[in-house]
Amino acid sequence: MLKIAIKTVIAMVAVVTSGCGVMNKMQAASVTNPMTPEQSKAQVVDAAREIVHALGLHVTDAFFWHSSCNDQGDPPFRGRLTISYPPASSFEASEAEIADMVQRLQSLGWAGDPDLHSHGSVLKKNNVVATFYPGTADKYPAVDLLGECRDVTTTKQTRGSTEAVNLS
Repeated sequence: MLKIAIKTVIAMVAVVTSGCGVMNKMQAASVTNPMTPEQSKAQVVDAAREIVHALGLHVTDAFFWHSSCNDQGDPPFRGRLTISYPPASSFEASEAEIADMVQRLQSLGWAGDPDLHSHGSVLKKNNVVATFYPGTADKYPAVDLLGECRDVTTTKQTRGSTEAVNLS
């Protein structure tokens, strides 16, 4: 019994002293149903297309990238996509526009995400989180989409760069 306790303590000390690298590898190894990089991209692109078509949104820019699910840039990764659209006439009008968008998307099965706290309006469907940010005087309004943290094959070296996406 003492040997097991000593081995457990040694293992815990090794994890704590080795830092986040070991924890991130453990996190990536614990993904039960991994996605390919292509699947993680398709997950957010498909959700973005649904949003754009349902709302008749005029897209000014849409960009995709693979985003690490931790601060070290290690696996797992997820698909991430940002949609920009023309600003409303005022911040208040932008907030009203987003409230209308949220209501319309909720009628299509998008729901609030009580686990995510943000400065924007948050909806979730099929494990994709969409956050709506109102425009300001110096920033276009945007919808930021986050896919699931299930891509364990993408790395810092293979994640690529931001790419423009056609959502029509």
